[in-house]
Amino acid sequence: MLVSDEKVTAAIFRCTWLLTYTSKGTMRSNIDVLVSEGVPSRNIVKLIELNPRTILRKVDLMIHAVETVKESGVEPKDGMFLHAVRAVLSMNDSTWKKKINVMKSLGWSENEIFTAFKKFPPYFTCSEEKMRDVADFCSNTAMLDPGTLISYPVLFKYSVEKRLQPRYKVLEVLKVKNLLKIKKIASAFVKGEGYFVEKYVVKHLDEIPNLMDIYRGNAAAETKSVV
Repeated sequence: MLVSDEKVTAAIFRCTWLLTYTSKGTMRSNIDVLVSEGVPSRNIVKLIELNPRTILRKVDLMIHAVETVKESGVEPKDGMFLHAVRAVLSMNDSTWKKKINVMKSLGWSENEIFTAFKKFPPYFTCSEEKMRDVADFCSNTAMLDPGTLISYPVLFKYSVEKRLQPRYKVLEVLKVKNLLKIKKIASAFVKGEGYFVEKYVVKHLDEIPNLMDIYRGNAAAETKSVV
């Protein structure tokens, strides 16, 4: 399945249990389930290489996860399909239903919940508290429109304290100084750390010398820069 020694080594490194499983048992049965559903072999190979424990789950659980994901609207040929399967396998039915109810309590329709799930399945693995905290920050602090979280469900995986809040403070200062050129600030939240620091902090240090302090959480610097 993996073709190269490097990929086999990577898979075993991530899950030494692979060495104890017969290729004709659980592993082969789960692979057969995915193949029969039309999941591209390259995606299965990537799953085994990067997340081999998934392929060692009980076959009945795999079948149930595949059916649940298909019912959510994610197609087997979709690149997100196996990410969605992993998300479903990480929780029981009760927890899955609780996550849906949490999102509904935040004002999301079932269609919106699964639209976001198709884009980024791992958001469903966040705790209920994390879901509420991120939704609260995006709606009441960053004042993002309701559709933004649906378009950027990856935001649920970020820490409000360590990522979203510091970046928001920088963007707000730039906005006050008329230096912010983007309209959709959610795009800045998802950029890599190096890109964000270079584009939104270092680039403006001449105009706002204490911008790095603001980004690092210095409240006094934040107040001074806005005055």
